[in-house]
Amino acid sequence: MSEQTTVSPCCVTGHIHQGEPLGSFEIIHGLRTYVSNPKPPASGKQNVVVLISDIFGVDLVNTKLVADEYAGNGWKVLLPDFLEGDAIDHNLLNSIVPNLRVQAEATVASKAVDSAKMAAAMGPWITKHREAVSKPIIEKFFQALRADASTGKIATIGFCWGGRYSLVLAQDDSPARVDVAVALHPSFLVNDDVKTITQVPVAIYKGTADAMMTDDALDEVENILKGNLGNKLSVKKYTDAVHGFSVRGDLENGKEKAQKEEVTKDTVDFITKYFD
Repeated sequence: MSEQTTVSPCCVTGHIHQGEPLGSFEIIHGLRTYVSNPKPPASGKQNVVVLISDIFGVDLVNTKLVADEYAGNGWKVLLPDFLEGDAIDHNLLNSIVPNLRVQAEATVASKAVDSAKMAAAMGPWITKHREAVSKPIIEKFFQALRADASTGKIATIGFCWGGRYSLVLAQDDSPARVDVAVALHPSFLVNDDVKTITQVPVAIYKGTADAMMTDDALDEVENILKGNLGNKLSVKKYTDAVHGFSVRGDLENGKEKAQKEEVTKDTVDFITKYFD
């Protein structure tokens, strides 16, 4: 399986959200994991949704708030630290976003500084968290989760970097295959990643202004999956939405807030269909 490693400034852009997370951290299957589970069942198995974070990791407040949103549907939501404490610095959001928000005022020099910061952060990080390192960590967690007698069905939602791994976990030969896989604006996804997905329901949602995955690239992936999955596939493009919009959008911008709410609802509806 090949792995694309080209990065873009949109990998390290976004907005810090306001709010107080409702869950807490626990050590689960060897990983520090944010757990949001407001309505655990009195007995029996419980369906679980595992979030695979973007490069900013589990301590970004945005992702914890998103986990709480999904948990509001009665699911146990887990956000494991698959990066093992080595997330990209959240300060890069604050240093880069202002230039992207007011493009007309950004200078050539400021854009060059931003690009340099991105390259300095992303280059070594991509190497350190290459598939040979990250995939076994992710698979081990899902295998342990599946072996837990209290676990019902398992869905995964991956954001950006994590989006590709959601689909890897849906492959027919995955030792940690999930029951439902959702990839939100995935990064580094290539056609080979989806060719052996023939059973697990899959959703891929991204914006038309996503610099990490073009519309044409998504069309190719969709055509492959459509032949394998038929009506168990859901693909949607959100007009003018940028990379990371489901978790790092500007909630003070009415359009971006609506896009985030729309993709969250679409994701909930898709998972619910296969959890019922």
